[in-house]
Amino acid sequence: MSSGKKILKVMPSRMTLQAMKAKAKGAKKGYDLLKKKADAIKTFLQKILRKILAVKERVGRLTQQAGVLHTKAIVFAGKFNNQVIQSTPNEAAFKVTASEGNIAGVRIPIFERAGGDNIDVGQIVGLSSGGQQVAQARKAYYAVLKDLVDLASLKTQLVVLDDAFKVTNRRVNALDYVVLPRIHNTIKYIQDELDELEREEFSRLKKVKDVLEEKAAENDKNLKSQMSGGDKPSAAQQKVGGAGGDVNDLVNSVGDFM
Repeated sequence: MSSGKKILKVMPSRMTLQAMKAKAKGAKKGYDLLKKKADAIKTFLQKILRKILAVKERVGRLTQQAGVLHTKAIVFAGKFNNQVIQSTPNEAAFKVTASEGNIAGVRIPIFERAGGDNIDVGQIVGLSSGGQQVAQARKAYYAVLKDLVDLASLKTQLVVLDDAFKVTNRRVNALDYVVLPRIHNTIKYIQDELDELEREEFSRLKKVKDVLEEKAAENDKNLKSQMSGGDKPSAAQQKVGGAGGDVNDLVNSVGDFM
């Protein structure tokens, strides 16, 4: 903790260490999945950008051609804009439907033309003269309208996917630069604390072993001196001497643990 690295507030224990390792594994799996999702969205965004550029170029070209055909139709049939407006039916001849698609778990809108490609709406423009030019102009603007619907669909998908990519990318960066390093620092902190506790326990047991060995040696020395002098040891001394075996057993057990 003195190194200044950010860690989670946990109590260092072996159970906590196992829990943090499992958390790190889950975070790594989530990072991998989000990274794949971000890559998939980025790939699809590039495809949409290429499609948008192609449709824009086609719309510009078709609009120019439609303008030329409209001028020709005016030359042959006269100014028929007001007549077209007056003969327009109440129901729209060009309808658009909206559906949903799925790209890497992101729902995107899809706009399409509803119905078939029939553009005959029963107008009487051009019956007297210039009918063929009017029909050509109508077909040209119909093609422009279809491409405009495709362009609107692509641009809407671009906005939705771009927002999803930004959110996903922020989550990936958060896992990569904040969550995972913090978990790894916490795991290292817990391991260091556990190692320190083991070293302290080892030092304590070593000190206990030394004290027990000193007491056992002193008791054996006193017992031998009394027996060599011909004095019968008292009941308390016999008890101390008899406890020497237990002390030795305890010393040996501490030695085995160390």
